[in-house]
Amino acid sequence: MSLSQARIAYRRLLKIQRKRFAGDVPIITAAHKKTREEFENNRAVTDEKKVKKLLKHAADVELVIRSYVVQAPRNTEKENTYNIKFTSEHALRDRHPIIIKSSLQKSKSSEEEPK
Repeated sequence: MSLSQARIAYRRLLKIQRKRFAGDVPIITAAHKKTREEFENNRAVTDEKKVKKLLKHAADVELVIRSYVVQAPRNTEKENTYNIKFTSEHALRDRHPIIIKSSLQKSKSSEEEPK
C-alpha cells in the first residue's frame, strides 16, 4: 500500500464530510479533526495487512457517511418535525420512508388514558 492510497482515502473522507455536513461548520470542523487524528495516529504503520485494514475502514466510513448520513434541519412551520432531503447517493431515499418519533411527542394512547 502506498502513501498515495492513504492520501486519496483521506481526501475522499474530507470531501464527503464537507458535502454531507454543508453549512454546519462546527460539525465539519469536528469531523475533519477526528479524521486527521486517526490518520496521524496511524501514520507510522508499515505492516501491509494493517495498512489494508485501515484503508478498508476509511472506505467503509466514507460509504456509511455517503449512504446513510443526512442533514435534517428543523421545520419551522411544524413543531417537532424536520426536513430530510435524500440524494441519489442515499441508500434509503425512495422506497424506505424513515419515520422518527420524537421522545418529546406524546403518543395518542397516552393522551387519551391518564396515568
